[in-house]
Amino acid sequence: MKLNELRSELGFIKYYLAIFFVLACLFYAGHEFADKKNHLLAAKIDVMQSSINNLISENQALNSELNVKKIELEVASIANEQAQLSYKEFMRKDAELREQISFYQKVMAPELTQDGFVVESVEILATASTNNYAISIMMLQRENIKAIIKGTLNITLQGSQNTVPIKYDLREILDDKAEKMSFSFKYFQVLELRVTLPEDFIPEQIEIKTDIYKYKRKRGSYTRTIEWDGAFSESD
Repeated sequence: MKLNELRSELGFIKYYLAIFFVLACLFYAGHEFADKKNHLLAAKIDVMQSSINNLISENQALNSELNVKKIELEVASIANEQAQLSYKEFMRKDAELREQISFYQKVMAPELTQDGFVVESVEILATASTNNYAISIMMLQRENIKAIIKGTLNITLQGSQNTVPIKYDLREILDDKAEKMSFSFKYFQVLELRVTLPEDFIPEQIEIKTDIYKYKRKRGSYTRTIEWDGAFSESD
């Protein structure tokens, strides 16, 4: 049926009322549809916002945990460095104590070491003068019963001069020719000497010999050869 025929049949008023009613129904249906659509979108937005909030909270928690781990790692690194420094210091002090204990053990507890006289160490130090050296000789007595022992050191300096092997009696090159190389001690003694080496002489070894006397009686002889380079120390 055409609109003109419908309008003629219903009349002017009913026709337009019918059109208005149809438009109203369409408007209401559109409004309801849009409202439901808005509700669905709002629900989706709420869900998405909740997810975003959860992700933000998780991210903050992870960042906080990461910062804590970084701090813990830094603290652990500092503690490790301090531990390494403490360990090195401990090892240094332990070595010093062991050296001191070994020295005093040789002096005060000879039953734990070998018996008799011994040259414990020889240290050679260059002085400011040309070819001049300070020689320090430490001697110990390793016996259970401590009594004064006496003797005189006979020291020979072996080496080469102008590519020729040669030996020097240390007494010949002492700075103080009147200085005696005798010893007399109960526990230990350090003998300090100053020598000037002949020009072009290259020292290689120090040979130390002595006879040991106790209560005016000879108790034995002692010989030791020491490498010059092993005893030589650079001055600070």
